[in-house]
Amino acid sequence: MTGYPYRSSLTCLLFLLVTQVVFAQKDAFLKDYAERWETSRQYMLTVAEAMPESEYGFKPTPEEMTFAEQLMHIAWVIDWHAFSKADGQEYRPRLNDFKVEGRTKKEMIEMVNREFNRAAELVRSLDPARLDQTGSYAKFTRTRRQFLLLMTDHVTHHRAQMLVYLRLKGIVPPKYIEFQ
Repeated sequence: MTGYPYRSSLTCLLFLLVTQVVFAQKDAFLKDYAERWETSRQYMLTVAEAMPESEYGFKPTPEEMTFAEQLMHIAWVIDWHAFSKADGQEYRPRLNDFKVEGRTKKEMIEMVNREFNRAAELVRSLDPARLDQTGSYAKFTRTRRQFLLLMTDHVTHHRAQMLVYLRLKGIVPPKYIEFQ
């Protein structure tokens, strides 16, 4: 029986180390995601600032959203994807809460910044064990991890449209490379 308490302690220590390595690997996605999300936020705000307020109503064709509507759409979908899809809450933000009418450029930028920050806080608090849980979106079933990636893709998609709007107005867009 000599040495038995040491083997038990050693077994516990090894278990704790292995557990920490497994959790650290799972947390790697959330850590990397949080870093990219912050970069996306900074770039989005810079793009939004680049368009003069007098041009926030610009849209290249009647079918398109205005620059301001693109920005508010991004804020609305971040709110919805983060809390309904990535977090799994029964939640859908009200579109009126994200309307353009009556808002200044500054107010809209503050709103999109707020939604980026709220989503970042959710990502920081998200239990990595939940990343493999699934939810539905239209006819698709996706993991919470996939919903986070979808949220990022959505921001990129609409921000790219906003970059084109800047070019159409003769404004050189901020360089993405500066936000890598």
